Amino acid sequence: MGIGLCLVVVARGLGPLGGPAGAEGGVGDIALRAVHVVAEDAAPVRPGDDVVVRFLLSGRHGVDDELVAVDSDGADRVELRWDRECDGVAEPATTLPLEHGAVPGAGGGPRYHVVLRGLRDGIAFGDTVTVRFGFAGAGDVTVPVPLVVSRVEELGHCSDLPTTSSSRPGGHDGDAVRGNPGVG
Repeated sequence: MGIGLCLVVVARGLGPLGGPAGAEGGVGDIALRAVHVVAEDAAPVRPGDDVVVRFLLSGRHGVDDELVAVDSDGADRVELRWDRECDGVAEPATTLPLEHGAVPGAGGGPRYHVVLRGLRDGIAFGDTVTVRFGFAGAGDVTVPVPLVVSRVEELGHCSDLPTTSSSRPGGHDGDAVRGNPGVG
């Protein structure tokens, strides 16, 4: 079961078993894990800010499906971004395919995330914002996504990394995300 994210959490923001913290959800054979809004150093996020939502996505039993919609009542606009070529640039995407239960990509897999543009309310450490993930075959799942304090580092090229890692807030993908010091 390859997840396909390029980066690893290296300090705070770890769950009880040492994995990335965050919410979980699922619908049908689709599993979302470690779904979280990324922030560093417990910085509160103000209304109007943009934030990155990271998540791990997989399909049980090698299912083929496609993430076709992501939205949130907590933001003016939601963007799905995917570093399909694993070149450090996450381009806007309209869908995110699951092939044989994994997101396809180079080596260990591409980076992908959601950007919530123009938050309607501020959020602080431990608060949540609701995000709906819609899949072509499995249907919809709504996840209360927590703001998690994470300190993460980019480790290298996608093919050099394990396939079950969380990813860096903002990364080098052109997202100028406010409310997260050191990002963008």
